[in-house]
Amino acid sequence: MLGGISRHLRLWSRAWRRCLRDAYEQEALRERFSGVSFGRGVVIRHAERFYPGHHVILHDLVYLNCAGSAWNNYQGFIRIGDYSELAPFVAVWGAGEVTIGVNVHIGDCTTITAHASQPVAAQHEDPARPLDFRFGGVVIEDHVIIGSHVTILPGVRIGRHAMIGAGSVVTADVAASTLVAGAPARLIRELS
Repeated sequence: MLGGISRHLRLWSRAWRRCLRDAYEQEALRERFSGVSFGRGVVIRHAERFYPGHHVILHDLVYLNCAGSAWNNYQGFIRIGDYSELAPFVAVWGAGEVTIGVNVHIGDCTTITAHASQPVAAQHEDPARPLDFRFGGVVIEDHVIIGSHVTILPGVRIGRHAMIGAGSVVTADVAASTLVAGAPARLIRELS
């Protein structure tokens, strides 16, 4: 019986420490980025390469990886313009540089990535061999609306006042003032 109580106390102690650590990290983010409104559980990796504007909203469980790792010499950044909003569960991978303009609204569960792995060549059989990546900056211009569950791939530029339909996979540039949707995203109509 004492073993069970001891185990519960250890688990409770670990949970309490984790809770305090998470609260400390959230408070540190709020202090460092005073122009940003943070939801619960927001994670920012490599925060020194995060450049938010004023009145930016990051809803619950947004994940921002503002640089890569040793495989790209920690290059990249994420820049978000004033009055932009990222809904819950948005993930942005900035190893190849991501710029989000002013007044951009990104729907929940959207993924934006500025890097992608290359296919493994048939002659490479070593499972420990690192993957090769291609990098391409992503630029989302001002006043863009992106629906939920959208995937935006490296090297894409989305023009001002464009709209991306829910569930789309954006593989190529999107012209200004257009609505695109689908996988891959295709022009639906021009917006007036």
